[in-house]
Amino acid sequence: MTQRTYSIGEAARLSGISVRKLRFYSDQGLLPPAGRTASGYRVFTDDELIRLDLIRCLRDAGLGLDAIREVLTKELSLVEALQLRLETLEAEIAAQRRVASALRAALRSPQLTEADLRRFLTMTQLSRAERRNVVERFFEKVSDGINIDRKWIRQMIETSVPELPDEPTPEQCDAWIELSEMLNDPSLVANIRANAEDVWNHHVLDLAAWQAANQTVLARAREIIARDLGPTSEAGQTLARDWLETSARLLKRKPDLEFRNWIRGKYALHDARAARYWELVAIMRGQSPDASPNREWTWITAAMRHHLSD
Repeated sequence: MTQRTYSIGEAARLSGISVRKLRFYSDQGLLPPAGRTASGYRVFTDDELIRLDLIRCLRDAGLGLDAIREVLTKELSLVEALQLRLETLEAEIAAQRRVASALRAALRSPQLTEADLRRFLTMTQLSRAERRNVVERFFEKVSDGINIDRKWIRQMIETSVPELPDEPTPEQCDAWIELSEMLNDPSLVANIRANAEDVWNHHVLDLAAWQAANQTVLARAREIIARDLGPTSEAGQTLARDWLETSARLLKRKPDLEFRNWIRGKYALHDARAARYWELVAIMRGQSPDASPNREWTWITAAMRHHLSD
C-alpha cells in the first residue's frame, strides 16, 4: 500500500515543528526524507512523522543529537539512552544544589570577596576522599608532637569523616561548608590541641577502658535525662561525683583538690564547637543533629561544672 506523502511545509504544519528545524534534522541525518520530487524538494511520509515525534520527545528529555542518532540507528536502546540522560540530569541537579548552597553561604559573609566565593564553591565540590583529607589534616595539626594513641586518631577519623550524598540537601551542603570552615579555624585547632597535649603528654591512658567508661556515663546520663531531671538534680550531681572519680582513676590520679582544680579548668575551657562538629556530621549523614551524643555530653558538662563550682 502506497503511503501518503507530504511536502516539508505540510510536514511542518502537521508536526508543529518549523520548516527550518525539519531541514536541520534532515541535514543532520536524523530525519532522512522518504524521497525527493523531480524539482529536488524533500518528501516525507507518515513514517517520518512518527520518527519526528520520537526526535522531539528525546530532545524534550534533553538528549543531544549524537545520542538521538544512536537511538534511531539502534546503536543505543531507548531505555539506555533515557537512563544515561537521567544520570546526567541527576548529576547536574546535585551540582546545582551544591552551587546554590555555596552561594547562600557566601551571601551570609558580612564582607564577601571573590576569594571567599571561590572557597565556598570549592568546598561544596570536594569528593569524599578530599573531605577525608580535610579531616585528616585537622587531626594531624591537633596531634603533631603529642603522644596521642594512633589507634584513637584512626578511630576518630573513621567515625567522623563526613558523608555527603550524591544529591545533598541544602542543609547538608551548608553543614559541610560550616564544618570545613571550623576544621580550618586555627583557634579550634589550638584549643583542642592544648587539651590533648595536657591529657596525652602527662598521662598514660588505657584507651579501651576510657571508651568503655564514656559509654557507661553516656548511658547513665541518657537515663537521667529521660526522667526529666536536670544537671543540678541529686541524680545529676551523683553522676558528676562518680564521673570525677572515674576520670581520676583512668588518668591514674587521686580525686583530690589539685585534680578538681585541674579538671575544673578543662570544663571551663570546653569548646562548644567540638559538640557542633558531631551535629554537623550527623546532618551530613541525613540524621537529626540529636543523633550524636551531644545532648548527653552537654548535660554531663553542665553537671560537672555545677559539681566543681562548690
